[in-house]
Amino acid sequence: MARIDLVHPDNVEGPWFVDTRCIRCDAARHWAPGLIDMDEDGLSFVARQPETPEEAAALWRAAVACPTRSIGTTESRRPPEPAFPFELTPGVYALGHNTRESFGAHSYLVPRPDGNLMTDSPRYTRGLAELVDALGGVRHVLLSHRDDVADADRWADRYGADVWIHEADADAAPYATALFEGDESTQTAPGVVTVPVPGHTEGSVVFHVDDRWLFTGDTLHWNHRRGEFDVFAGEMFHSWAALADSIDRLAKLRVEWVFPGHGNWHNVGAGLYAEQMGRLGPAMREIGRAGWASRPNTAYDWY
Repeated sequence: MARIDLVHPDNVEGPWFVDTRCIRCDAARHWAPGLIDMDEDGLSFVARQPETPEEAAALWRAAVACPTRSIGTTESRRPPEPAFPFELTPGVYALGHNTRESFGAHSYLVPRPDGNLMTDSPRYTRGLAELVDALGGVRHVLLSHRDDVADADRWADRYGADVWIHEADADAAPYATALFEGDESTQTAPGVVTVPVPGHTEGSVVFHVDDRWLFTGDTLHWNHRRGEFDVFAGEMFHSWAALADSIDRLAKLRVEWVFPGHGNWHNVGAGLYAEQMGRLGPAMREIGRAGWASRPNTAYDWY
């Protein structure tokens, strides 16, 4: 619950507010752009109070997604209807309930005739679980890398689901029932191809679904401030050079939508995806040669 005694001083007057426990993960600003902004330190505050039911619903999604529960309103303790799962495009639901353990990473549910997919893990709550039940539960929990494991074990226990993670990051999920191995792409389920993309971590993978959706974890995201694909230069735990090679690999895929763990989701379209991704790997190598890839970064620069 948001703390009115810790209210951010820049909040505009009105019932909605953000407290100062914000960890600069940017998740809330993805859900309520223009309503929530950030100060010079990257901390969120309410820049404008909602004026329509749609804007109020956007702020509720931001509040439920916030990993520190730093967003609140003095008018109510809970949304008038469930904020999540929220359908981003037909067939892909954001799950909200982002966790501090994953530094506010997004997770998704993809209903499938042969069993639903959960990509990375939200916070486990009974309310969200009952809504996931109504969508058919979970057959596969697909973990993109070690950072965004969160409550995957609890979700898997509820549904008897398989938990997948790459062998190089497997110590982060010792309960995993299946491991991705090596550097070869594999078909994990009908229409679902797992592509190893070492770089951010040694065991990072992405999930390419139906030749149009790409769930990227911390490997790739849409930088909505710059209007282009981007990587996390300041959060490289394995290898910048390996990540540049991984980006080249992803550039060969056909992709319409990108759904990252951090950063914004985006309907980029297959043409622009190919154009931008074809440039990104070579640009990263130029940055690497210049020594910029090891520069310090701050969380709010990522997104």
